[in-house]
Amino acid sequence: MTTLEATRKTSPLAAPAIRGETPVLRVLGTSVTLIEPIKRAAERDLDINLEYITLDGTAAQRRGALEPDSFDIYDQWFHDVDLIWPAGSIQAIDIERIDRWDEINDLAKLGRLSPESPVAAGSDPSKRLYVHLDDSLGDAPSGRISMAPTVHNADSFAIVGSDDPSELTSWASLLDPQWSGRVALQSDAAIGCLDMLLALRAVNGIKVDDLGCLSLEEMDVLTDAVADYRRRGHFRCCWADEAAAIDAMQSDQSMIGSLWWSGFIRLRALGIPAALTTPREGYRGWYGGMALSTLLSGRALDAAYDYMNWWLDGYPGAMMTRNGAYMSNPSTVRAHLSSAEWDFWYAGKPAAEPIRDPYGQVVFQVGERREGGSYEERMSRVAIWDTVMNEHNYLVRRWENALAG
Repeated sequence: MTTLEATRKTSPLAAPAIRGETPVLRVLGTSVTLIEPIKRAAERDLDINLEYITLDGTAAQRRGALEPDSFDIYDQWFHDVDLIWPAGSIQAIDIERIDRWDEINDLAKLGRLSPESPVAAGSDPSKRLYVHLDDSLGDAPSGRISMAPTVHNADSFAIVGSDDPSELTSWASLLDPQWSGRVALQSDAAIGCLDMLLALRAVNGIKVDDLGCLSLEEMDVLTDAVADYRRRGHFRCCWADEAAAIDAMQSDQSMIGSLWWSGFIRLRALGIPAALTTPREGYRGWYGGMALSTLLSGRALDAAYDYMNWWLDGYPGAMMTRNGAYMSNPSTVRAHLSSAEWDFWYAGKPAAEPIRDPYGQVVFQVGERREGGSYEERMSRVAIWDTVMNEHNYLVRRWENALAG
């Protein structure tokens, strides 16, 4: 009997979601997690219908905050909770209904993998994980959470073309004049501004009191500098949807720039020579999860819990692994990967066999290694987490003006 079958037989909460008319769940998110192999497998295993609403990150945030009637599950980043929880768009999740809660590792619950791991700037997922009695969010454990932790990663930037990626060891490369006109930048203010902040600190030592929470004056300095680079034509593209970055990086010129692991895997599957860097200043970290619309109830709510539990059962995590991301309960994922896959993706060892993406395309050859090393090594080098700063609205206005200049 599979874990999923056992859960269905022993959990009274699962039963209403799979009886009678087939439920339809609307899942709002981005192309990072809303991929066709997972959709097909979930519909098959859970006997449900899924409608994937795939938007760019900013559009998903806006819809998540303003239109809770347009989705059932919000599958996005933890830092989005700072926008959608105050809007009343999502409801608290009962930990008792998350079957594998105890298997989720400390990175989501404590903000680091071990007490010895360094504390990164910004807002790690633990800072907004638990729902308290007054409906505020924080890191003090309770019986309710804002999101069910799922995928996460340590991001840097990509190089596409013939240049030696081992020479690019600093975020400063994003602002190097030799790359002028050949730089891609993420346009989401909660993400792209951190890439630029890390780059500017590496180039000219820009001083800020708190890397994860800039003052208004510090935001002005950052966005004025970005606007100046924009006016000089330094950026080839500023992308909101990962597909736009992938299109830009298929040009006949070598390029560098912001790129998520899922986009990087896509380029490799297309045969585009691409590599990711390991900046000495550290990575930009992100954490994803699933939240429930505040309007969800009854059998649809039961089906949503079934779907979240299925995501933690191993198979979806293996698909995400093949797309470059980590899962919140890696021990369960391991059973769904070959030993060579586990060693490559999580242990940081050279590939013992060709490594394939979720669609079966070879993306790494025998002997190649993942940049940065093992899971523990990479996630312990996070310098800052994607974050919504206290003056987020001001930053967004200044950031968008800078990119439009």
